[in-house]
Amino acid sequence: MIRTLTEDDALDLERVGYERGDVLRAVTGRPDAHRYRLDPTNPLVVDGLVLLEEDSGAFRFLDTLRVPLTVRDLRRFRVLVKVSEADRTGGEAAGVASQPTTPDLVDLRDDALDNDLVDGVDFAIGATAATEAITFEDGYVVGYRDAGTTTTLFTSRSFAQARAVFLDEACWLGAERGRGPYVGRDQAVGTEGWTSAQVVAAYERRLLEGV
Repeated sequence: MIRTLTEDDALDLERVGYERGDVLRAVTGRPDAHRYRLDPTNPLVVDGLVLLEEDSGAFRFLDTLRVPLTVRDLRRFRVLVKVSEADRTGGEAAGVASQPTTPDLVDLRDDALDNDLVDGVDFAIGATAATEAITFEDGYVVGYRDAGTTTTLFTSRSFAQARAVFLDEACWLGAERGRGPYVGRDQAVGTEGWTSAQVVAAYERRLLEGV
């Protein structure tokens, strides 16, 4: 069911995993989940510009074009406020290793491994069956794979640009699991110093331009 989110909605939600995903669930208190609450005073909510989809206990937020909003988007537009962080523990992890086909991709895999990330778990180069990982595919396309679906995060004609984005995103995902150089750091969403009017304007640009 999809309906318009309203200021009367009181939602406490959680998500296990990276904020590039878009599926949340009602709070259960599990320690490995980030916890969020809806801000009912947000002007986007008050003006009916955010939709809510609920299916079998899973919640997704959509814009008025019915395009899913990631948790990062929702924090960026201040629809959701992060209440608490998940407990981050590295633990043992193993996945199917990537098979890079060019010297550049071999070097890229080595760079990710040098950052204490796990191949086939935190990142993948080429095809992968990983549950949640940052991917690097032909055409210098950086993606986020979650529950079997890969969405494009960045694409470029420049290997160097795509490499930088890939390693940055993979390090943030690794930090979710207690691995890599970003552990203990707070990932900014880019609108921390903005006024409410600036946030609304950015949301309207997203609707017009798809960004």
